[in-house]
Amino acid sequence: MFAHTWNVKNQRLLNGSIHPAAANRRRRPYWRAGAVAALLWLLPAPCLPAAIQDRRETVALESQRYRAQHFPDGHLPPKHGWKQPSYAQPAMRNPREAPSGVGYGYYFYNADLLWTNSSIADYYVVAPTYLGGKVNNLYLTSTCRAQLGTESLIRYEYEDALQFWIYDWSQAPDNPWQVSIGLASNPQYLTMRPDEFAVTRQMAHVRNGTYYLGFTNGLYNWQNQTLLFNFVRGDWDYIYSTNYTTTSLAANLPQASGESVGFWGPIVETFQTYTNINPVGFDLIRLFQDGNANPSWLTPANSYNYQTTGGGLAATSNWNLLTQATNTSYTVAVGTNSQAGGPYNMGSLCVTANTNAASFSLSPPAGLISPYWIITPNSNRWDKTVVGLAPGAYTITFSPVSGLVVPARQVTIAANSITTVQAVYEKPPVWQSATLLGQTLTSIWSAQSNSSYQFQYTANLAQTNWTNLGSPIASVNGTVTTTNSINASPQGFYRLMLFP
Repeated sequence: MFAHTWNVKNQRLLNGSIHPAAANRRRRPYWRAGAVAALLWLLPAPCLPAAIQDRRETVALESQRYRAQHFPDGHLPPKHGWKQPSYAQPAMRNPREAPSGVGYGYYFYNADLLWTNSSIADYYVVAPTYLGGKVNNLYLTSTCRAQLGTESLIRYEYEDALQFWIYDWSQAPDNPWQVSIGLASNPQYLTMRPDEFAVTRQMAHVRNGTYYLGFTNGLYNWQNQTLLFNFVRGDWDYIYSTNYTTTSLAANLPQASGESVGFWGPIVETFQTYTNINPVGFDLIRLFQDGNANPSWLTPANSYNYQTTGGGLAATSNWNLLTQATNTSYTVAVGTNSQAGGPYNMGSLCVTANTNAASFSLSPPAGLISPYWIITPNSNRWDKTVVGLAPGAYTITFSPVSGLVVPARQVTIAANSITTVQAVYEKPPVWQSATLLGQTLTSIWSAQSNSSYQFQYTANLAQTNWTNLGSPIASVNGTVTTTNSINASPQGFYRLMLFP
C-alpha cells in the first residue's frame, strides 16, 4: 500500500411480435438523425481503452444491402409471437416444445429482475460457423427483460449461413427486423474462447438494453440499444438504437403478474425438427439494471429452464443438453453422437476493477483468464472472467499500475457458482498541508473520493507496527482532514492508509 509519510517536530509544516401494448406507443422513424441519446462511458485516468465506435449508420447500410441480396421479395424470416402472459410462469405455462418454439433456454420469474430505469442483457452466444445440419431457421436469442426491447440474435439459415439480426419489438409489426448482417464478412465479432467448462468454443459477445429516458408531453420516452464486442479492437461497437414512446410505463416495464413479451432470457428458438446440430448455447448470462454496476447473474432464484418444467428437452425433443452451469451457461446439440455432460463441479471468477491497465494472476495457477477487460454499463469499471476453476482458496495478485495503489485479494471459489471480486486501484493519498495550533495538529490530504482512510502514527520508522489514531475517515470531495494531539509526542511520523 501507498501512504504519504511525514515527520513533525513541534513546528508548523507546509462513475419479438406485436405486443398488446403496441397500440399504446408511437414509433419514431428508423435511424432518424439525432434520435439517439449519447452513450456516456466514464473512463478513469490513466486508462486509455479503445473508444466505443459508433457503427450504426454503417451497419444500417450493410443491412439494407444484405436484405436486397438475400430477400429481394421482401419476405423476411419468421418470428414466434408469444403473447400469453401465463407463459412466463412455470406453474401456469402452456409449453411450446421444439420443433415449434424453444429447444432449450431460460425464462425469468415474473417477480424477479424487475427494473425501472434501464435493463441491459450481457451474454456470450456459442455460435459455431458450421451448424452441422441443414436448417431453414434457428435463432439463438434473448430479450433484455423489456416488453418492447430488442432481441439481438444469431440466426442460421441452411448449413453455414451465420448471421446477426436484431428484432425490435418496439417497431413491430410494421418493421421489427432491423439489423441483418453476415458474420462471415464481419469476423471481428467472433472469437474462440473457453466457456464455463473451459471448453473452447466460437462465440459472439452481445449487449442489448432498454433505457427509460423520461416523461415529456404526456408520453414515456424509451431507447433500445445494441452493442457487439469487437474482438479485433478489444472494445464495443455501437451498432443499433431506436427511440420510441408509450402512453404508460406498464407498456414496457416487466410486471410481477407476468407479461406477454420480454419474459424469456437466452433461448434456442426453433422452427422445425433438426438433425445433426453442433453445440450451440450461451455463456456468462447476466443483466445490468437501473444503473447498478454490479450485474445480476441468472440463477435458479430469478430464472428457470425449460427442461425442468416439462418442455424443451422432453422425450418428444431430440435436443441433448451437453453442459449447464445453472443458470449462467449452457450448450445443447442434436444428434445421436451428442453426449450429455456430467455435473458442473467447477467454479468461475469475475474480477472487476476501476482500471483496464492492470493484469492479475492466481495462486495456485488455475483456470483460463479471458484476454479482455470488458467495460461494464453505466460505470467506470471493467471486468475479466476466469473459468474452469476447481473449488478452493486462491490468492489474486494484481500487477502494479503507475501512480495507483495495488490491491490484494483472497477468494474462495465454490463449485457451480460465479464469485465476483472487486479490485479498486486507488490513487495514494497526498499530504497537502498541516497546521499546528497549540498542541493540536490538523493536516489536509488529497485522497480518492468515496473512499475511507486510517490515520496512523509511529515514533520510529524502523518499527513495522503503526498505531491507529481514531476511526477510519471518509474522504469528502477528494479531501481528508485529520487532527491529532501531539502533547505526548514531541516527535513522530504520520501516514494515511487506504481502509479496506
